[in-house]
Amino acid sequence: MNTEMKTTHKATLWAWLLLAVLCCASPEAAARKVRTFSRPAWVGSTTSTIRITKVEFADTATIISFHERYKPGWWIQMSKDTWLLGDDNRKYKALRGEGIVLGEHYVTPPSGEGEFKVLFEPMPRKTRFFDFIEGNMRGAFNIYGVHEEGKAPQVPEEREPFVMTPELERQFFTADTACVRGRIEGYSRSQGYSTMLYDRCEPTTGERVPLVVDIREDGTFEFRFWAWYPVEGALSIEGKDFREWLNFYAVPGQTTEMVIQANGSVSCASAPSGPFGRKRSLEHGVSELCAYPYDEFSAVSDSLGFKDFTENAMRRMRERLWAVDYVAWRFGYTPWERHLVECQTRLAHGMAVFDYEMNQHFSIDWKMAQEEINKKMAPYRDPANYRFLREMPCNDVSVWVLRDLDIFLNRYEFSSVMRSPAVLVGSMEPDSVAKEDAVMMAVDTAILGVDEPSLLGRLVVLRALSSDLGRHYSEAPSMYDSIYQNRLVYMNREVLRVQAGRLLEQARRRNTLTYALPDTEGGKLLRRLTEKYRGKYVLIDFWGMFCGPCRSGIERSKPMREALRNHPDVDFLFISAEGEGPEENYRKYVDEHLSGEDVVQVSRDDFNRLMELFNFLGIPHYETLDRMGNVVRSGLHYASEEQFRLHLENLKQQLER
Repeated sequence: MNTEMKTTHKATLWAWLLLAVLCCASPEAAARKVRTFSRPAWVGSTTSTIRITKVEFADTATIISFHERYKPGWWIQMSKDTWLLGDDNRKYKALRGEGIVLGEHYVTPPSGEGEFKVLFEPMPRKTRFFDFIEGNMRGAFNIYGVHEEGKAPQVPEEREPFVMTPELERQFFTADTACVRGRIEGYSRSQGYSTMLYDRCEPTTGERVPLVVDIREDGTFEFRFWAWYPVEGALSIEGKDFREWLNFYAVPGQTTEMVIQANGSVSCASAPSGPFGRKRSLEHGVSELCAYPYDEFSAVSDSLGFKDFTENAMRRMRERLWAVDYVAWRFGYTPWERHLVECQTRLAHGMAVFDYEMNQHFSIDWKMAQEEINKKMAPYRDPANYRFLREMPCNDVSVWVLRDLDIFLNRYEFSSVMRSPAVLVGSMEPDSVAKEDAVMMAVDTAILGVDEPSLLGRLVVLRALSSDLGRHYSEAPSMYDSIYQNRLVYMNREVLRVQAGRLLEQARRRNTLTYALPDTEGGKLLRRLTEKYRGKYVLIDFWGMFCGPCRSGIERSKPMREALRNHPDVDFLFISAEGEGPEENYRKYVDEHLSGEDVVQVSRDDFNRLMELFNFLGIPHYETLDRMGNVVRSGLHYASEEQFRLHLENLKQQLER
C-alpha cells in the first residue's frame, strides 16, 4: 500500500469515527437511549396473577412489561384509570396497552401464561422507585415500591407511632349512634337491587346482626346503628349476575359520607375525625396486601409441619408489615391508620396458622385407637407451639375495630389447644364450667408467658357466655345466672362487664317459648307467605342453589318429608332468593327433590329482609311457626322421621298444655 492510499484510508476512518461521535451526541440519539429496570423488584403486591418483568424509562413513555399467569381461558381486566405514582409524588396516567386493551377482557392463553405491556406518561429517567396503581376496587392490581433489584426504597423511621394512652382509650370506648350515608354513582333499579345488607358483627361477643339498608331511587342511602367503639364494616350488594362488598368505617357520634364509584371503588366525602379518624386508608385500602397469600396455602401446608408452617407464616407476616409500612408512608396514613393496618396484617397471618391447625384437626381419623389419635394431636394441643400469638396484638383494644377479629377469635376459642381433653369437662354445671374457663385461661397465660389472661383470652370467655346464654338460657335460667356470675371474674374492664350484662338481660327478655312476628317489612312479608298455614306447625327452610349443605339437607330429608306429606299438624315451606343461576337449573332441581312441596322464590331484597327478621347471615337456616303464626324459639329441624315426630309431639305438649 502506498503513502497516498494510507493517507486516504486514515482520513476515511477518522470521518467515520467523527460521525459516530456526532450521532451519539445528537438529541435524536439521546432520545433513543432508554434507562431500564432489567431486574425489577417490589416491596409488596396485591396480586399473584401478574408480575412486572421489565421497566423502560423512555422520553415518550414509561413502558411496563408484564407476565400473566392464570387459568387458561379465564380473563383479567386492567382499568383504563391505572396510573403510576413516581418517587416525586406525581401521578403518571396509563396511555395504552400493547397486547392488552385497557378496560377490556384479556383472556389467558391456553398455556396459562401471557405477556403484555402498558405504556404510561413518561416518568423522569432518574426515578428510583414508583407504585403501580390500578385503583381501589376489590381485587385491584396494585404493586408497591417497584425498584431495581438491590435498590429498595427506604421508609423514614422518625414517623410518629400510635400509642393507646388511658385517655385515648376512654375516648375509644365512647358509645353512641354511628351514621353512614352515601351515594352510588350511576345507580338504577334496573340493576336488580334496592337494598344492601350490613353484616353487623360484634367480635367481642360473636354476635352477627344483619341490617337491611334501603337505597333510594337516586342512589343515596343512610343508616344508623349503635356502636361502643369505632368499627369497620362492609355492605353487601347483590344484583343481576354480580355481588360486591363495599367497605366503610364509622365512629360513634359521627357521620361517614361515602361515594361509591361506578367501578366499585369508594371515596369519602366526609370521614370521621379526631384521634380515631380514618380517610386515606379507606380510599386506598390495603386489605389484599395485609392478607396471607392463601393461593399458596395448600402447597405450603402439605409440605410443612406445624412448627415450620408457623415460622413460614410469621416470616411472611414480617415481609407484609414492611410493605404495609411503606404504603402507609407513601399514601400519608395517620399513625392510627398505620397502626390499624399493621394489626390487620398480624391477625391475617395468625389466622393462617389457626387454619393450618384446623385442617390438620379435621384430617384426623377419629376412628383410630385413642393412643394414636393422642400422638397425632399432641403438637396441636401443646401451648408451646402457639407462641406465634406473642406477635399478635393480644392486649390491644385497637383490634376490636377490625372485622377479622371475629374470625381470629373463633379460630382461637375452637383451636385444639383450647379444646383439648385437658380443657373440656363436658358438663354445663356452674362449677364444671368455671373449671373449664380456668384451664383455658391457664393455657392462654402459658402461651403468652404472662401472669394473667390476655384481653383476647378474656374475650374467649365472653364469647362462650354469649353462646351459652343465647342458646340455652331458657332451659335452666338459674344455672346460667350462676355461670354468668362466675364468668364476671374475667371481665376486668368496664366495657366487658357492660357487654356481659347486656347479654344476660337479652337472654332474660327472650326467655319465652314463642314470640310474635314484629310489624316490620320482613315480618309483614312472612305473614303473607305463611297465612295459609294457620292451624299447623310449619318448618321454614331458607336455602339456595349455590349452597351445598342446603341441597344436602333437602336431599337427606326427602324420605322423611314424603312420610309426613299428609300429616295433620305440620307442613314445610322452602324459601330461596331469585337470581341463583339459570332458571332451568332451579326448576329441574325443584322438580327432582322438592316435588309436592311449597317452594317460594323471593327477590334478593326480600330475602335480605327475611335474614334481618330472623337474624341469620348464612344458609341453610331453619325457623318454625306455631299454629298461631308465632315464631318458636327452639324449633323443628331435619332428623330421622322418628326423631322429627318425637320433637313435634314434645313441642305440641309444651305449647298446647
